[in-house]
Amino acid sequence: MSKLGKKVIKIPEKVIIEKISDDLLKIKGPLGEADYKLPEGFLIEIKENEIYVRPKDIKDPNRVNKKIKRMWGTARALLNNKILSTFQEFEKVLILQGLGYNAEVVGDEIRFKLGFSHHVIVKIPEGIKVKIESLKNQFRIIVSGKDKERVGEFSAFIRKLKVRDVYKVKGFRYEDEFVKVKPVKKTVGK
Repeated sequence: MSKLGKKVIKIPEKVIIEKISDDLLKIKGPLGEADYKLPEGFLIEIKENEIYVRPKDIKDPNRVNKKIKRMWGTARALLNNKILSTFQEFEKVLILQGLGYNAEVVGDEIRFKLGFSHHVIVKIPEGIKVKIESLKNQFRIIVSGKDKERVGEFSAFIRKLKVRDVYKVKGFRYEDEFVKVKPVKKTVGK
């Protein structure tokens, strides 16, 4: 049994959910609309202001298919994220640190100076907003958007451009990420 899958999803006041078919929902909120197609093998029950995601064959919870057991929590979490995206935006914050490193938004592109012989140019996907704040010796890059999955993917793509170096303390890291700094190895002179 899935602990996360069994949790109830509370429907916020401003959100309207229409059940189009057994596995398709239309979600409307102040920030827009979203469709959610439930994976095969699940049912959705809507009671008052609550949504339940259940496997189709729930007669004996211990005999539910292994694939269904694994997908239960994921299906519920994806539905919850779709509901949240109709009335709030998701945000990830990256920190770029390093001497000579730079980041700026130009139109629908981000231009980075990352210690290479050329600028690294990244096109901002549709539906995602990027804001850059300059702090002392570092840049704070705020990636935001309605779709939590796309915000996370784009943030991870930016982070891969220059992964944090644990010796020189250079590169990208998430704001809440802890990177243990290792001491530089010294050679002993003869």
